[in-house]
Amino acid sequence: MPKRILQITHKPAYPAIDGGCLEMAKMTQFYQENLEFDLSVFTIGTEKHPFDSTEFKKANLLPEQVTHVATQTKPTFLGGMIALITGKSYNLSRFRTQEITSKLTELIRSQKFDLIQFESVYSAQLYAIALQYSQAKLILSAPNVEFQLWEQYAQQAMWPKKILFNYLAKKLKEEEIRIWQEMDGIFTITPQVSETIVKHVDCPISTLPFFVKMNNYTLSKPSNSLPSFFHIGAMDWKPNLEGVTWFVNNVWQKINFTNPLHLAGKGMDHSIFSSLMVQEHGFVENALTFMNAHDVMIVPLLSGSGMRIKIIEAMALGKCVVSTSLGAEGIDYQANQNIIIANTAQEFIETLTELNTHPERISFIGSNARKLISDKYSDKQLNKEILPFIHSVLTLEK
Repeated sequence: MPKRILQITHKPAYPAIDGGCLEMAKMTQFYQENLEFDLSVFTIGTEKHPFDSTEFKKANLLPEQVTHVATQTKPTFLGGMIALITGKSYNLSRFRTQEITSKLTELIRSQKFDLIQFESVYSAQLYAIALQYSQAKLILSAPNVEFQLWEQYAQQAMWPKKILFNYLAKKLKEEEIRIWQEMDGIFTITPQVSETIVKHVDCPISTLPFFVKMNNYTLSKPSNSLPSFFHIGAMDWKPNLEGVTWFVNNVWQKINFTNPLHLAGKGMDHSIFSSLMVQEHGFVENALTFMNAHDVMIVPLLSGSGMRIKIIEAMALGKCVVSTSLGAEGIDYQANQNIIIANTAQEFIETLTELNTHPERISFIGSNARKLISDKYSDKQLNKEILPFIHSVLTLEK
């Protein structure tokens, strides 16, 4: 008899428009396609990520498999004050409302689940409901360490934001560690995330990187007369906006290429950069089509943690990627063989200048990049990595 799985997400996995959605969709598809499991999904729709039932139908999920609750997660002064008074993490409390807890309680009490998987700490803060009304094993999928991100924000911020961000990081750290300690198993996406979590828990931890179905990533060599440089990522995510702004101001405006930098991603409803050498495409319906139209992906990430899913996808398409070390975190790369690492403005300038004048280097890096993804990040590896871990968690004694 199939094991009953409940996947709880803090935003809809579909449409898979960013790295976070793609990571959740990977797990949804795994459970959905494996006859060992019977999947149900509980998802929270937000103003940034509204629920769309047609997108779940496209992923072959039946309406009875999916429960959703709509909520407003936009930060407010009142919400912040309530969190301050109650001593809660405001980052997490925005994803916990009376309607969410009531509807999740109803779902868990009405069905007997064998395993409940939380996608990120934002949904895992609801673990107490699972503990009270279910005997299911609890797994957390941790794509990053959230409190570390806010510690980075605090380091970079000026007063008075520095005080606020330090407070938010402290409260988030307390609750994030508490959540880890209530889990029966934890998936992480990079060894770096595992190294942080293992210091605080005794439960099994498995590093499970993002895997791709290679047949979905068709090579298409663009016919650009000059190398075309691009970045794609949500500009309503602070690290992306911060990194790209730094790159445009400190690198791109100093190299004077005749070919523009192409930027795409949600959160670009208005022009961000007033430069003729930056072409802003905004949200694109098909990220792979956009990436295939260009040659070199730029990832100037200066803060954040976890694995950048878009890098994996670009490499699967045979693209040359130029990234900071932080941006390439979690990828088993060889610098200057299947990816190029640049951490300073001068390193970016020198690298892009070389690529612009020696396009054969772009092809060399891109070809090796695709081979790396095929060898180590293909979905052929997924069952080998994930099934033994899930089986081990399901057989744990409570």
